[in-house]
Amino acid sequence: MQPDACLFVISAYNLSQRRLTELRQATEAEAPCPSLLIRLEGTGASLPDALDTLYGDGHLRILIQPLGMPFTESLLAWLPGAVASWVEQRGLDDVSLLIGQDSSLAPLVMTEAVQQAFANIDKAKPVVGVKPSLGKPGWQDPPDFTHHLLVCTGPRCHYRDAASLLHALKEETARQGIANECLTARTGCLYPCNQGPMVALYPRGEWYRLPDADSVRRFVGDVLAEGRTLPDLLIHTAKAARHPSPSHEDQSA
Repeated sequence: MQPDACLFVISAYNLSQRRLTELRQATEAEAPCPSLLIRLEGTGASLPDALDTLYGDGHLRILIQPLGMPFTESLLAWLPGAVASWVEQRGLDDVSLLIGQDSSLAPLVMTEAVQQAFANIDKAKPVVGVKPSLGKPGWQDPPDFTHHLLVCTGPRCHYRDAASLLHALKEETARQGIANECLTARTGCLYPCNQGPMVALYPRGEWYRLPDADSVRRFVGDVLAEGRTLPDLLIHTAKAARHPSPSHEDQSA
């Protein structure tokens, strides 16, 4: 039996909105049924959000189709359990989910990709007159900051709405007037995945789980602005922070 909807999933940490839109339009045009396309990390709709949308539109047999050249093996192994968790969390008994094969394993896909590379050789851009560069001038030195916030937006935290956490932190630090004191960066998988959505705070070496808007507000106000610790949200403290090394003066005393 054919699916009545398809959810295309990609893993691409850095992808412009323009390119994402192009991919979404291409898959929608070629799919024989209603479809969505999402990233499994970074920003945008999460896997549960997309499944909620398709199910809410009345689709009961959904194909989850990985797209990649190749698609990450660890994510292929993770997907079945992740979508099964969605079914359990929603208490559904009328939906059928299928995980598609890694499309890059299909012989014709790889054959076509290689053939297209050589068929379009006239469109290849020669590296002539290009100024050697490994970065931009503004990438030389880090900005001054008090708090370095590392927000995990890897696939497993993204499932738990980490994309919203990134935006919420930026909005809340701005609202409380300390945005200029914070260098906020999104990361790939930080671990521990089961504790997401989470943020690592340095140089304090504290890791916090921030599951909702109230926890974000408290984290920004109490931890960042006031310098306190929130034990109910704290999931880990780095060893160096727990056991500071003695100073050179102490060692020589």
